[in-house]
Amino acid sequence: MTIKNYEVVIKTLGPVHIGSGQVMKKQDYIYDFYNSKVYMINGNKLVKFLKRKNLLDTYQNFLRNPPKNPRENGLKDYLDAQNVKQSEWKAFVSYSEKVNQGKKYGNIRPKPLNDLHLMIRDGQNKVYLPGSSIKGAIKIALVSKYDNEKNKDIYSKIKVSDSEPIDESHLAIYQKIDINKSEKPMPLYRECVDVDTEIKFKLTIEDEIYSINEIEQSIRDFYKNYYDKWLVGFKETKGGRRFALEGGMPDVLNQNILFLGAGAGFVSKTTHYQLKSREQAKRDSFKELTKKFRRTYGKMKEIPSNVPVALKGTTNQSRRTSYQQGMCKISFQELNNEVL
Repeated sequence: MTIKNYEVVIKTLGPVHIGSGQVMKKQDYIYDFYNSKVYMINGNKLVKFLKRKNLLDTYQNFLRNPPKNPRENGLKDYLDAQNVKQSEWKAFVSYSEKVNQGKKYGNIRPKPLNDLHLMIRDGQNKVYLPGSSIKGAIKIALVSKYDNEKNKDIYSKIKVSDSEPIDESHLAIYQKIDINKSEKPMPLYRECVDVDTEIKFKLTIEDEIYSINEIEQSIRDFYKNYYDKWLVGFKETKGGRRFALEGGMPDVLNQNILFLGAGAGFVSKTTHYQLKSREQAKRDSFKELTKKFRRTYGKMKEIPSNVPVALKGTTNQSRRTSYQQGMCKISFQELNNEVL
């Protein structure tokens, strides 16, 4: 048996969110609107701080009966009301993350956040990308080229490690934005691995079941179909044109592009636009999505020009740049090989 080992580097071209299932409520973090930051709290340290300040009873009452006004029921609102200064936060803040909301259009009124959907973490509370997610993205590209999803023996010979831990300095909060005729910010906020982060992991291929060149070509072909048969259609919409002008559709056709995590969208996770013509893929996608999302697709009298009808994106207002959620570039470096 031959074993080939590779170091693999993923560079995030868009924010990546792989969720833990944990959701942080507004009463559990500090949101500083004016500096676009979220401060993550160490709960035990916060309780000790409030005890020293004789504020524990008022805090428990705040948790039990938070103000109904969403602009007044965050943890920062409580701390401000108790005259806790920002210089004191260091006693209970673990770290901070940049917040990237949809366009503010000059609005200086504090825009409240909703719940924060947190990244997956390991036993040491470090963020990482699971090997299963990375393998899944590689597998969908191979299946799209070779149409062999049912051959479990092949894919059992491809093994992917979990990534190395990702430092908290590479995390940020991003808002979900749906792009079609316009850009529609949604009330969903995810903790993400930020753009331009490099993440390393190991790939092992047994018995030369695929060469690394075949894997890379499959990844490139997958993205080309994704672009040619679906993504390019959004350049015909007002929202899509603006999204493209802001960098949301980078010129990466000849690179190894794949999509990871939540919010990357239906087309990046399925083979419809890979194994079928564009028109057939539209019909099949429309049929499947109508069953799942009757409130949206069930009202349509005819199949729209692009299916799905919304591109899943997000934006970084400080950079004035838009991104496709989950978009990554992947590269491979061969390591020592084994013959058993």
